[in-house]
Amino acid sequence: MDRNQPLVSVGIPTYNRAALLSRSIESALSQDYKNIEVLVSDNASTDETETVCLLHCGKDSRLKYIRHSNNRGAVINFYDVLMRASGQFFMWLGDDDWIDAGYISSCVKLLISDPDISLVSGVPKYYRDGEKIYDGNIFSLLHDAWWVRVVFYYGWVADNGMFYGLMRTQKLRKIEIWNTMGGDWHLIANIVSIGKAAMVPEVSVHRELGGASASYRHIAKSLGLPLIQAMFPMSTIACGAFNNIVFKAHECKKRSIFSRIILAGFVFSLILIKAILNFIGRMRRLITRLIYSESKFFI
Repeated sequence: MDRNQPLVSVGIPTYNRAALLSRSIESALSQDYKNIEVLVSDNASTDETETVCLLHCGKDSRLKYIRHSNNRGAVINFYDVLMRASGQFFMWLGDDDWIDAGYISSCVKLLISDPDISLVSGVPKYYRDGEKIYDGNIFSLLHDAWWVRVVFYYGWVADNGMFYGLMRTQKLRKIEIWNTMGGDWHLIANIVSIGKAAMVPEVSVHRELGGASASYRHIAKSLGLPLIQAMFPMSTIACGAFNNIVFKAHECKKRSIFSRIILAGFVFSLILIKAILNFIGRMRRLITRLIYSESKFFI
């Protein structure tokens, strides 16, 4: 192991994911970048998670297993691995996801080369039961103006693969993790208000649709949120974005309240317009499939 390389911490919050957790752990420990620590925070799992983790701990001392006696909720578990991290750089990894072998080395290289960059991720790819379904949104946020990066982030984000990118640990610790629908969006919006963000096209984070990528209803249940947030997710996210920009975002706090309200109102409208356009697109595709099915029936 090259101790001259900056230490990278990989945090894997987990709960009852024993069947897929090994894949996630092994993808982190098998990186071509060797100076890493992998932190698995077990939220009082009732399956074989503990057995799986202890088995891997016996094989590789870079893995640290933390087991909690009671389930404290997903957000606190995500926060726990961040606060325990010793690395200069940090990333979260889903307990049913995995990363390419060169993922960390590619991200570290870009972070070291440009101190203005706060986040680097690979290209997100999505799977169901191991079969690839689609590629996530691919974009970078390299504009010099912080507010432009925030606007473009909220305008482009959908699957939020950037959340599983590599970030500067100390900067990330300054940001509050919200227990709300779209809390991951607001966290990354705060990161890009501090610095630029980039995606590296050569490597990918592979995400299984199920755990943290499940339906809005499942997300609300796992976070202990009111059902109304699952019924109107984009409205909840839009309101959260407004609150984030006016009261919480790192760079926004330095600006006048008037400019913050204008920016927040614009982003609020942008998210709702994007949601409406996505809904219209889904309805058009559904109608097209129905018409096609009916036409085949009468042939």
